[in-house]
Formats: sequence, C-alpha cells, structure tokens
Amino acid sequence: MQPVIAIVGAGIGGLTTALAFARQGVVVNIFEQSEQLREVGAGIQLSPNATAILGDLGLTDALAEHWHEPDGISLMSGASLRTLTSIPLGSIARQRWHSPYAVIHRPDLLQTLSAALSNHADCNLFFNTSVPAVPEEQTCDALQAISGNRPDLIVFADGVWSRKRDSLPGSSPATFSGHVAWRTTTTNTELPELFPQGYIGTFLGPACHLVCYPLGNSGAVNLIAATPGDPSRKQWDETGDLNVLIDHFKRWNPKIVDALNNASWRVWPLYEARNSAWQDGSRTVLIGDAAHAMSPHAAQGAAMAIEDGVELAYCFSRSNGDTANAISNYVATRQPRVDRVRRRGDLNKFAYHARGPIRIARDLTFKLRGAQHLAADMDWLYGYRAGEG
Repeated sequence: MQPVIAIVGAGIGGLTTALAFARQGVVVNIFEQSEQLREVGAGIQLSPNATAILGDLGLTDALAEHWHEPDGISLMSGASLRTLTSIPLGSIARQRWHSPYAVIHRPDLLQTLSAALSNHADCNLFFNTSVPAVPEEQTCDALQAISGNRPDLIVFADGVWSRKRDSLPGSSPATFSGHVAWRTTTTNTELPELFPQGYIGTFLGPACHLVCYPLGNSGAVNLIAATPGDPSRKQWDETGDLNVLIDHFKRWNPKIVDALNNASWRVWPLYEARNSAWQDGSRTVLIGDAAHAMSPHAAQGAAMAIEDGVELAYCFSRSNGDTANAISNYVATRQPRVDRVRRRGDLNKFAYHARGPIRIARDLTFKLRGAQHLAADMDWLYGYRAGEG
C-alpha cells in the first residue's frame, strides 16, 4: 500500500516538498487555505544550494526561461555609492558550487513547481482548506475526511504564522525582528546606473540596507529595503508610507533617495521563529518558516524551506516505514544547518547596518579579504547538498 503524505501549505516549501516525495511514488495531498496559488512578493534569490535541488527535481530548463543569473553581488556604500567588495557569481557560481545563482519572480517559481506537480497522478491539491491546530490523531481524522486518505506523515509548511507551531509545547510565538521589509518592482532607469550592470546591488547604511536586482529580461528591477519599524501590523503586503521610507534614507546618497521617491512601495514586518518545536507526536513535522522563520539578511529563507523538503523526503525514504524515526533523523540533520545559516544572517545584519568604528573595520575587512576569499566563505552554504546522506 502506498504511503500517504499530507502537506499543509502550498507555498514554495510545501510544493517543493511535494515534488520530492512524489519522486518516491507516494500519495501526496496538499492542503491550502487560499482559493488559489498565491505568492506574496516580487523577486526571490535562489542560491546554488537551492537551484541544485530544483535541478535534481527536473526544473532547471523550465525555470531558466524565467530567471536571471547575476554576474555577482556588489556590496556598496549607501552614502557614497562606492563599491566595498563584490562576490563573483555567474559562470563562477556554476564552476565553484556546480549550480547557478539565480533571481526570479516569485510567481514564476510557484507556477513552475505547480506545473511539475500536475505531472504526478498521485499528487492532489485541495484549496480553500484550513487545517486546525489540534492533536495529531484529530488532524489525521480531519485530513482523511477531506482527501479520503489517512496520512502516514503530516508536514506543516504553513509559514511564519503557523498555528500548529504556536500550539506545540515548548514553542515560542514568532517574535518581531525590529525591522520591516519594503518592496517594489520598478522600471526606473536611474536605478541600474547606481550598481554594476548584471549584478545584485546591495547598498549598506546605518540601521538599513537596500537590495536591487533585475527580474529576468523584462527591464524590471526588484527592490527590497530593510529598515527599523514597528510590529503594529502583522499583515503581509500592505501599502507603505513613502514618507516613512524616505525618512530612513534621508542621509543616503541623493540619487538613491530620488530613485526611492519614484516608486510605489509595499511593506510588512519581519518576524522570526527562533525557539520552536519542529515535531508533534509520531507523524507530524514542521518545515520552512513554520519551523524556523529567519530574517532575510542571508537571503536563505526560501532555500532553507527547499532544503527541508528534500531532506525530509530523503529521511522518510530510508526509514523503512518508521515515520517517527524519519522525523527524528530529519530534525537532527536540519537543526544544526539552520542554526548556522541563522547565525550567518545575524552576522550580515550586524555588518550591513554598522556605523562608526565598526563600519570602518567592516570596510577594511572587505578590502583586505577580497572577492575570492568572500566567495570561499560561502562554500559551506552554497555548496551544501541536502538529501545526499
């Protein structure tokens, strides 16, 4: 009899997990509370540790029609526009980490994953379905009533506001990071002139940073800014107050301020899940932001969810039907990796937003280390391959 996998949440992590399990010939039922697939945001960075997995799932050709492979990441001063250092990507990424570093429009990634799932007869997607945060056996009953199948494994991929995580003993609610994210997509021709053509431009300044990169070949530029803010609104994707944004950047280079003024912005608070339980009972596990939401300063949120799904499927395939053992092995493998990535994000946040003597020391370190050494510093992150034992 085929094992049955239930996945709660049809975002990037949930759909990737479904594809990873579908390769094993199991029944996969995906439960999504929205009425259709919907991905908030514009662009997303996919580092080689993520694109390698997507390639193994057979998606490279389809995704390559939509993504852009930047030549590098350029770290720049938000005040002077001076390049502090660059990390080479492009062909170097393919050679060094054996997979591309790409940027892509989030809906394009989501639709590619969904299209791939449609090729698997035993994958079923149930929309407009809310799964209650109740004890495991009751969850199994509820999912069986909807799908007709009793799950052997329940995977919660329901994001940072996961009700399941909040119901688990020992878990702390998601906490506000102190920062909010602002985003926009623009065709403003002034922006590409501010950073090297074909690069991801990351502008650094006290308490704030700004990331810019092209989205495919459309001429559109994706902008993400991180600034201090307040957690008064937890909703995603609200209209941002331009005056508030500009106030954070008023001491930056006037060219950046002018570019920011010429766009419409969306905003949301950044929450993290640092002290969370990842499992419940003998067959329930959390992945992605539901388990370990982190700040975007390492650009690894989606990559960690993608890695989670493949690692979980790998552990399940080797468990000989012992779901509890599969979950334990998954958690033991993933927690040290996620903790290390989170520490890298914390370090980036400290460095990106530095001021005074710390900023001077940061800039000197960038200069002395050089691009190749900075690339080598990323080997543990970008060269990692989930699910390889």
